[in-house]
Amino acid sequence: MEVLESKQLKNYTSMHIGGPAAYVVAVHCEQDILEAAAFARSKDMPITTLGDGTNVVFSDAGFKGVIVLNKLVGFTISDDGLAQIAAGENWDAVVEKSVTQGFYGIEALSLIPGTAGATPVNNVGAYGQEISDTLVSVRAFDTKSGDFIDIPASDCGLAYRTSRFKNEDHGRFIITQITLQLKPIDASYVAPSYPSLASELAKCNTDQPTPSQVRTAVIAVRSLKLPDPNKVANAGSFFKNAIVSKDIADKISKQYPDAPIYSHGSDYKIAAGWLIEQAGLKDYRGDGFWIYDKQALVIVNESASSFDALKKTYQLVQKTVFEKFGIMLEPEPELL
Repeated sequence: MEVLESKQLKNYTSMHIGGPAAYVVAVHCEQDILEAAAFARSKDMPITTLGDGTNVVFSDAGFKGVIVLNKLVGFTISDDGLAQIAAGENWDAVVEKSVTQGFYGIEALSLIPGTAGATPVNNVGAYGQEISDTLVSVRAFDTKSGDFIDIPASDCGLAYRTSRFKNEDHGRFIITQITLQLKPIDASYVAPSYPSLASELAKCNTDQPTPSQVRTAVIAVRSLKLPDPNKVANAGSFFKNAIVSKDIADKISKQYPDAPIYSHGSDYKIAAGWLIEQAGLKDYRGDGFWIYDKQALVIVNESASSFDALKKTYQLVQKTVFEKFGIMLEPEPELL
């Protein structure tokens, strides 16, 4: 196992910001993880996992510990749709494979950047689907006990864009595999319901789109609105959609009848991009960052090199939206 010392984390994340990590190691199998954990213990340092770095931003101070780059690969799916996916697999490739092999359940999660192991961390979701809809279990190395364990989905603390892996147990587990229960495609398939997806699917001229058509439509919509992190420095949607009470939702809908407000359990969800746009910050530029002109949820790093500049930008967004709507937006990426 090769151990790299004092590597700049900006080179491992899609926002291209972050100071040095004390050590960086790539793991390709569970034995590598055991060795990486032992190395971290020998240095009395914390350890944390990184996939493609598309949903995490490190501070200028970096990480005074061991960064594990998850490179585990492997994908199998049974006839009944039980999919076992190694954590280092490219997520969009996983979605493509599942659809082409005749299964559905994650087709609306197409083109989400990052690795499979990261999906339960943030309970990724888009266009009417979330990973929690299909997740059966997570296999992970528990740095606390020193054992590999299987965690059922019910114990993962999955909620809107969060999980136990992101909150109380951050850094404790190194995810090695996720297991999903997908469904064989048949005549009963119904496409996920989501306004922008429905508009794109209407171009198919069919009352019953296939999972393949849903995937194609999602890719078209995402490509139009979201910049490719491999080409443009960004961490995807930087803010979670706001979850608010009925009173706040009613107040906003009364003032803005066309506001994108949706039911969310006993509460309501308001599109954060719409709030930012209404606050006048869409296409804003400052401190080396750009509030993306096609989707205000995205903060693009044009020339900045410090986390402090990013913090100034996202706090400006939070302050401006709060002053206008009384809603405090929460960042979606992990800010370390």
